[in-house]
Amino acid sequence: SLCFSLLHRHNHLSFLYQYNMVLIYVKSGEWMCSRGDDWSFVVDKERRGRMVTLATTTTLKQLKIMVCEDYGVDHNAINAEFSYSLLNQKGNPPIIITNDRQASNFVGYAKRESSTTLCVMFSVSGVNQKERVNIDLNKEPCDSSNVEDEEVPEINRAEFVKPSKESFVKRTNHVAADGCGPLRSENIELFQNNGDSDKDGRAWRGDFVKKDQIFTSKGVLKATMEILAMKNNFDYTVIKSTRKWWYIRCKDALCNWTVRAEGIDGSTYFMINQCDGRHSCAPSKKRKFGKTASARTIGTLIQHRFDDANDGPKPNDIIQFMRMEHSCEITYWHAWEAREFAIAAARGIPDRSYSKIPAYLHMIKEANPGTHTHYETNEKGRFMYLFMSFGQSVRGFYNAMRRVIVVDGTFLKNKYKGTLLVATAVDGNSNLYPIAFGVVDSENDDSWGWFFRQLKVVIADCQDLAFVSDRNASISKAIGTVYPRSAHGICIHHLLTNVVSFFKTKGLTALVEKASRAYRYTEFQERITEIFDMSPELGRYLREADVRKWARSLFPGSRYDIRTTNPAESINSVLRIPREYPVIPLLDSIRELLTRWFYERRLLSSKHLDPLTAKVERKIDRRIVKAKGFQVYKVDNFRSVVKGDIYDCHVDLERRTCTCGKYDIGKIPCRHAIPAIYSRGMEV
Repeated sequence: SLCFSLLHRHNHLSFLYQYNMVLIYVKSGEWMCSRGDDWSFVVDKERRGRMVTLATTTTLKQLKIMVCEDYGVDHNAINAEFSYSLLNQKGNPPIIITNDRQASNFVGYAKRESSTTLCVMFSVSGVNQKERVNIDLNKEPCDSSNVEDEEVPEINRAEFVKPSKESFVKRTNHVAADGCGPLRSENIELFQNNGDSDKDGRAWRGDFVKKDQIFTSKGVLKATMEILAMKNNFDYTVIKSTRKWWYIRCKDALCNWTVRAEGIDGSTYFMINQCDGRHSCAPSKKRKFGKTASARTIGTLIQHRFDDANDGPKPNDIIQFMRMEHSCEITYWHAWEAREFAIAAARGIPDRSYSKIPAYLHMIKEANPGTHTHYETNEKGRFMYLFMSFGQSVRGFYNAMRRVIVVDGTFLKNKYKGTLLVATAVDGNSNLYPIAFGVVDSENDDSWGWFFRQLKVVIADCQDLAFVSDRNASISKAIGTVYPRSAHGICIHHLLTNVVSFFKTKGLTALVEKASRAYRYTEFQERITEIFDMSPELGRYLREADVRKWARSLFPGSRYDIRTTNPAESINSVLRIPREYPVIPLLDSIRELLTRWFYERRLLSSKHLDPLTAKVERKIDRRIVKAKGFQVYKVDNFRSVVKGDIYDCHVDLERRTCTCGKYDIGKIPCRHAIPAIYSRGMEV
């Protein structure tokens, strides 16, 4: 099994931990149901909202303690009921969270839907259901999408702390000793109002920003202001921006709205030390809607959509998201830049990924005994080659796999490009069984030679071993040098592609394919003779390609029925999206893929009671049907002559051979061997 936890063992890889976390906006209030059975949530204007960070492992008890602490209530004396509603399904009853499993389900749903909100209803133990919170029920029911005075901008993946100096002093105890560690996310509070907001309509909710409010970084502060301006339809001008200060004011020179923040010495924190949150400018003087958030801020909003191994939203999807969720119009290129930022933030920045390779490979080896990794740089210290082979894969190959390895390379699509090299086997159920991966600059003599030398550390050279590849000259040269005792076959599909491209005579491709598939040498001779008669030029081309490498009946080793590089190309296809990632996320996607495959296969095999794999059992069943009516004439205890097919076949059960060739090459009893086995009262 590849089940291991790198995330809890190495702080240098803390960015992987973030992939399992999501910021949730929590609002306090009570659900109301109209006469038409439409449900809506009435927000408590005094308690307002909070932001909490949850993981899929967060229990319901932990959630209650966290939320109660943020709201400043005793979780032992207060009942807290959590619920949420599905997006685009207004009117349906809310979903109540009553156990840990449902809490995990909510976090999983919230990671997919960025605007999901968690609703909490507080009540004192023993109080009637209708007296949970102090809410004026005469007011019109509302939800987070139409609250005017207490709406909280939904910013994902940014950390905000309580707006007080005391809170800052308390929280610095949780920062790593080097000053760079991540903050704990408990007690997160966003845009909290102090309860004395002006009722003037021109305040426009500006009182969500107030003096002494603290932000974890200048970037978070700027993102907060951008979202606030975008949601409240105003614009501002940056008067001063340095490492120590950030000073903005309303775009209207006559408006009183200003915010000035100062960096706190010895940290990345910024605190607002001057704030006039009331807009005195007239809405009628505006010439456009509010400030458009930067691509960086929009990327922060959608970053969690790129956490999993999928494409994530396209630019047009982001435009629609900003239009529906934030009532803001952005251009296609603005959305594209936001998407690029989100990808870099979620998957890692390529430049930084290379510097973390040694630490990552070290932890891979620590967590997986028997794993071989190697990392090589040039004389300038720049990345050249990387190799990774899990110990679990190597042990499984020696214990249960056929000794055929398919190798292939495919290009990477990240910032620095490169090539991914793959070595894989095929298990007894025809499933892909990856053995090793390499990242190199390109497919050339040096890179393939280096890859095979690293592979030889875990897979020794022997006569029973065979390789299958395309006709890449570098691969052939490397195998001949590093694995001189092993056999090397070429992919018949690539050979046929060349035949189609260079030889236009009708019917030639089918003849070459039949010649390559032939199990018997006599059948191969018949087909190759036909080819020479029709196109001597093609015949010479096939001989120059080395007949022993592509003709099944002449292959010097055992390649079974593995005639193409499809296994390696299939892995490349599975990794189509991760190939866009920087190196570290790519490697971790490979680790997660193998972990999932091995777990699922172990689960299936634990329920499989037959002696052979499911696919082999089906193949034998088909051959049993074809073998009906054959006559068996025993020669001795092991040898027989089987009649009834197109031609008579000689079967030797001791040597596991048959003159049809299938038993010899595939190592699975053919339709002639099966009646010979049955005639002796034996099992197949």
